Amino acid sequence: MKTAGLADKALLKRCVVVFVVTVIGTLLYAIGMNAFFVPHHFLAGGLAGIAMIIYYLTGFPIGTMNLLLNIPLLILSLRYMGKFYTAVSILGTVTLSFFIDATAFLSQSTIIQSPLVSAITGGFIIGIGTGLLYRYNTNSGGLDIVGAILKKYYNLEIGNVVFGLNVIIVGASAAIFSLERAVCTLIGMYLTANVANRVVIGTAQRKAAFIVSRKPLEITDGILRKIGHGATLLDGQGGFSGARKQIVFAIIDLTQIAKLRQLIHVIDPHAFLFIMNTTDVIGQGFTTPVATPVEKNLQHSARYVVNEDGELVPTKFWQYEMDQEANPTPDKETYPEVRADDK
Repeated sequence: MKTAGLADKALLKRCVVVFVVTVIGTLLYAIGMNAFFVPHHFLAGGLAGIAMIIYYLTGFPIGTMNLLLNIPLLILSLRYMGKFYTAVSILGTVTLSFFIDATAFLSQSTIIQSPLVSAITGGFIIGIGTGLLYRYNTNSGGLDIVGAILKKYYNLEIGNVVFGLNVIIVGASAAIFSLERAVCTLIGMYLTANVANRVVIGTAQRKAAFIVSRKPLEITDGILRKIGHGATLLDGQGGFSGARKQIVFAIIDLTQIAKLRQLIHVIDPHAFLFIMNTTDVIGQGFTTPVATPVEKNLQHSARYVVNEDGELVPTKFWQYEMDQEANPTPDKETYPEVRADDK
């Protein structure tokens, strides 16, 4: 019964978050569209863009037409994405359609006279709105549903998928409107896709570093104690020599790349380092440094202890292993004295 109660509370919290985010996201979308796109006869993405074309040609309200155009896709969502996602899609479609018509008065005046600046501003605002929706697994209906299906079954980034589908819409509309408006529309859509992806991924930029060195233990120790991030030793083998070696793998912040390079250069100037972009880094030692709090993280460490000054220091056995790596003595096997506090 207690577990069921917790599950109900979690579901209720999830529903509240989805509702609030959907309202905020669709409101930003509607404001960006009516305040910056409609006055210059630009197009937004997805079915809303088709609804805008119909509005420019006939004067039929954009929000109402958007709601009508979404009905077939909502049926498609029920088949491929399940009841919960469909319910969220209905919420997003209805709220977006409502806010578009409710904020239609913003289109009666031109806030920004420059078409290019207006396209950039509108794309940025709409991108924030759609990014919030994607980040919390909700949507505004339309091509978002198609993008979500492709994301689920083909692992394609939603923002890029929707942008690709929007290019087709803009290409068709170029025959109706001027080429200048079509280009500004593309600029707005491009910004919308990139800002949405950035909101989904987050602003923190992290890098994945792989280091091949003759001194992997010392480099690992340096990453832990001097940079403050975790590191993992991977088993590897030289493709040419066949020699066994350990590869250091670590996730670091963008601002720590220079510090890592300097650390590696001091320890092993001949080390091989390559760095990759990475996103959605989650976990202790990655999103939070291993040094905070030290005592808690050392409960399961066999290599480090905290000294009287609260500093992270290696045990005698771990220091011995690093010393042997730095200065190999194969003919001499002298191990440090073992004490209870060194284990």
